[in-house]
Amino acid sequence: MKKFKLIVALGFIGILGSCQSNTYDEIGGYVDNPSYEKNIKPLFDSQCSSCHFQGNTTQGDYNEYYDYTTIRESIEFGHTIRDVDTTKTMPKGGAPLSKAKVKLLLQWKNTGFQP
Repeated sequence: MKKFKLIVALGFIGILGSCQSNTYDEIGGYVDNPSYEKNIKPLFDSQCSSCHFQGNTTQGDYNEYYDYTTIRESIEFGHTIRDVDTTKTMPKGGAPLSKAKVKLLLQWKNTGFQP
């Protein structure tokens, strides 16, 4: 019986030791040094491009976010951060961006808009 308890205890410790600890930022997609190609473009492609694509005139007055320059300008000079973080009006019809994704956009800006 003691051997059985020992085996169960060691198995339990092994399971606990193999668990990974991830922060909310890691799970949510935040990275310390984001780049356009690796982090920002995929975010815009998945969250913004259904409305903000080049030549969209069918859905009203949408800004076009389709490449490095247009996306950078939308964050640097536009209302993108306000719309996804403060007012949470974007993405229209979708769930608000997670805190980690908003933080990722801000980090991209703060680290100099790496391509």
